Amino acid sequence: MTTESSLLYRWSQKLNQMLNEHKKTMLKQLHMLCSIPSGSHQIEGLAQIHEVLKHLFLPIVDEIETHALAPVPSINLAGQETHTPVGALLYLRKRPHLKRRILLSGHMDTVFNDQSHSIKLIKTRNHRLKGPGVADMRGGLLVMLHALQSFEKTPFAKTLGWDVVITADEELGSPGSHVFLETIRTRYQAALVYEPAVTSEGNFAKNRKGSGKFTLIATGKSAHAGRAFNKGRNAIPYLAEALVAIHALNDNDRKITFNIGEIAGGEALNIVPDIAVAKIDVRICLPEDEIWVNNAFNTLMKQLKREGYHLKLHGEFSRPVKRVNPESKALFKRLQQLGAMQGLNFDWEDTGGCSDGNNLMHSGIAVLDTLGVRGGNIHSPEEFLIIDSLVERACLNALLLVDLARGGLEKLKQ
Repeated sequence: MTTESSLLYRWSQKLNQMLNEHKKTMLKQLHMLCSIPSGSHQIEGLAQIHEVLKHLFLPIVDEIETHALAPVPSINLAGQETHTPVGALLYLRKRPHLKRRILLSGHMDTVFNDQSHSIKLIKTRNHRLKGPGVADMRGGLLVMLHALQSFEKTPFAKTLGWDVVITADEELGSPGSHVFLETIRTRYQAALVYEPAVTSEGNFAKNRKGSGKFTLIATGKSAHAGRAFNKGRNAIPYLAEALVAIHALNDNDRKITFNIGEIAGGEALNIVPDIAVAKIDVRICLPEDEIWVNNAFNTLMKQLKREGYHLKLHGEFSRPVKRVNPESKALFKRLQQLGAMQGLNFDWEDTGGCSDGNNLMHSGIAVLDTLGVRGGNIHSPEEFLIIDSLVERACLNALLLVDLARGGLEKLKQ
């Protein structure tokens, strides 16, 4: 074992001991965070958890900023343009004068907007806690917090500046906060993202698909279904024809997917509906797939032209494809070596999900994703967190911070 490896191993042991002493605190904080209803649309709950997170991070940061975001324009299922409010973004800074900087990224919102989903955690067999949002990403936020707290107790912290950004609209695709990420991402040499591990065994996300969210509006002409049926133009079957054609675009070879996730139309059985609306989620693997998808949509819109009917498509690709760069590969290799010192064996794999890591990778810096807890069944009422992974991943992250502070950050470019 080299002198450097020996030093890191000793610090691995120290950090593990330090964090094990905080395990009860982490669990108490986890129960508190999960008791706050903070789905992406629950603005009051998001404001509450925003203040709690400020309080938790306050002892270790130098600057705290709250950034209110403008309501996000969207099209609802009635085909009308609306402006959806999003929660405020939390931005925390440590040693802002240093140029050697990393960004730690997380989100405070969950996919669960129903009040009944945010009640309490349930302890299950196999040392697990079950509850909506427990892994994605209440657990990840606590891994981040306690890793930073432990890192700040080491003699190496003073050489590294770090910032934390915690968004409140990530589960919506970061429609408001991605602009803020664009403005700050050039300040950093690396970014760490605290989404949950890809597998319950602890594997990390490698490449991620890009995504676009689209709304298709079909319009026709309203009429009385009995007296003047033939004078009407029913928008629902017209939309259905378009959706069948879009569904047929699913391409297994290119691994492009079109998911028709929501649909609405009609007011009453005796009215020929003049509008029908569908929402579509598109996932792509390569940057050039955006062009392919847009061309496919344009071709379909031309082919489906009908007299008395009209189709209009709204939306765009808001999450670019995440393809790991050489710097990210070097960072993951360092992480694997640090994990081995703690008896951890993990790999990384491609995933179809998206995160703020997609947007951060677009800047060309080293990005490590899914540094949060081990768990599973995310985005479902059966979502769970493996309790031991709180300390395990916090220790791994703290050791990574020590390594980066000791010169590992510069070695990513070699």
